[in-house]
Order: sequence, then structure tokens, then C-alpha cells
Amino acid sequence: MAGKLCVSVIEARNVQADDFAGKNFYVKLRVGSNEVKTDVVKGSLAPKFLKDCRLAVPSPESDYLRIELLQVGPRGDLVVGSDDLRLLSITARGTIVHWFSLKTASRSVSAELCLVLRFLSAGANRPMSPTYAIAARQARERALDGSSEPQGPGRSAFRDLPAPATPTTSTSTRYANVAAAASPDSPAGPAPASAEASPALSNGGGLPGSQHYTSPAAGAVTPAQSSPPGQVAASPAAAAAPRSGPKRWPRIKGGQVPLPLAVLGGLVVGALMYMWRKRPVYYEVQEDDTLCHIASCFKKRVEDVYAKNKAILKNPNRLYPGDRLRIR
Repeated sequence: MAGKLCVSVIEARNVQADDFAGKNFYVKLRVGSNEVKTDVVKGSLAPKFLKDCRLAVPSPESDYLRIELLQVGPRGDLVVGSDDLRLLSITARGTIVHWFSLKTASRSVSAELCLVLRFLSAGANRPMSPTYAIAARQARERALDGSSEPQGPGRSAFRDLPAPATPTTSTSTRYANVAAAASPDSPAGPAPASAEASPALSNGGGLPGSQHYTSPAAGAVTPAQSSPPGQVAASPAAAAAPRSGPKRWPRIKGGQVPLPLAVLGGLVVGALMYMWRKRPVYYEVQEDDTLCHIASCFKKRVEDVYAKNKAILKNPNRLYPGDRLRIR
């Protein structure tokens, strides 16, 4: 069934551009004989296009979306990378945000392009939903904030785009390596045996010239440090005396946080979460939107949305694209 394809071209990254041409790029989309282009973004290897396009789709069962990233050159535009998307794979998936890997003629990835896609059937009762506009707006905000990296490519957005497997080290392998390093047969050899402690000397029963003394604090036998000839060895009392110097604060063990600091951090996080939930939320009216569908998308009553926007909406049954409605 024929329809139209809504595409929001957000941004590109990891662009392998030609060194002899300027850093000027644009995107070209084509479905059959229908073709659209974005504006040229100059002077950046991570261009942000932020362009909304619509393409007529005569036959979604057999049509493909041709995606091309081009670089403006002195003797003609150069194709940095391209990709083909079968439209049948997105007709029933609603709104999709995806990073496409654009490849050269040698099938090597030369750039990544973020698109927001939604297919609208010509015979659908609801030709437009606010979810596409919301997803496109959020993608634009991430691109402008420079936080698109955590988003990453969608692993399960399309069935014909398999997700690469990520090798991980198993827990048994890590424990096997630790056990091998600690075994007596390892190349490092077993740990050296500790020297046997000499018996403690009683008060007044020590032999002259003995090399051990009993610590008055712990009662453990400690070997006396040998002193060079002509130098008097330090007495046990002097060794046990506290060192002079700046006072050192006790160290906090790993994973332990002082209780006042933990309480203060919890209060700050709670206040930030409360302010985030109470922040105002706005929505920009798109083509074919109705107040009822906008309210249902945000799980609000129509009367509440209309009450917050009486200054803008003279007639609740008539909305104009571009109006900015307050939802919360």
C-alpha cells in the first residue's frame, strides 16, 4: 500500500573525508524517482544536519531508501558512503531512531549517519502520531548537546542488520588465570617461606650481643636493625616513640562513605529528581495533529492540556503546525 516516509536527518560521525576537498557535507535521500537533499554543512567532520524530509513511497513492498553522504569537491561532489534500506522492514515498526553505517564501494565503513524514520500508510486512520516528532526533537537535542555517543546504533532496529558479537572474558577464565599465578608450579615459583621467629627473651635473661628484643607494646619478637661501625643503635624506647610532623587523618576504607556526606548526597539527588519531574514539558504541533491524540500520547486529559494553552488555542478543534503547547 502506498504511503509516505518521514525522515529526520540528525547528524553524522566518524566521517572519513577526502583530504583534498573541504569539510563540506550534505545528505541525499532517494526512493524511486523521488529525491531530497539537505543543506550543506561546512567546516565539520561531525556535521549536524537537523533536516526533516518527506518522500512519497509508491510501493513499500519493493521500494528501497537510498542514503548517501556526499562531500562537496572542487571538481564535483564525492560520495563518502551510502546504504540501502528496504522499506518493508520498517512499515510496521512505528518510529525508529537508528545509526546507519555508510559504506564505500569496497564495503568499508566510511561514516555513520543518524536518522529518525517513520512510514505513514495512505489508508491509515491516523496519518501522524506525536511520537515521531518527539523522537526527532530528542535526537536533535542530543546532537546539539554533543551527547549522541551513548545512544549508539540500535541493535534490534532491523532484522536485516545483524548486531556484531562482542567477545567477553568469562569469569572462569579470570579465576583460572589467578589460580595459575598462585600455584607452586607457576614460572614465578612458590612464595618464599617466612623465617622462623626466635624465642622471646625474658626481662634480664637475655644473652649479651643478642639480635632480638621484645616489643613492649605488642610483645612480638622484632629483629634489631644493624648499625654501622662507630654508630650507636637506637634503643627500643626511641623506636617506639611517635613521629613528629603533620597529623595524618585516618584513611577511609574502599566503599565506605561518611554518614553526613551520604545523607547530603541523597538530599541533593532527591531535590534534582523532584525538579526534573516538575519541569515544564512542551510539544510542537505537527501536521495532522489533534488535541485528543496529543493528550493521549502524554497520558493527559484533553481538558487539562486545553486549560494550560488557552492563550494559544482559541479553538481546541483547530491546531496549526508550529504551535508550541505546554503539556505539563
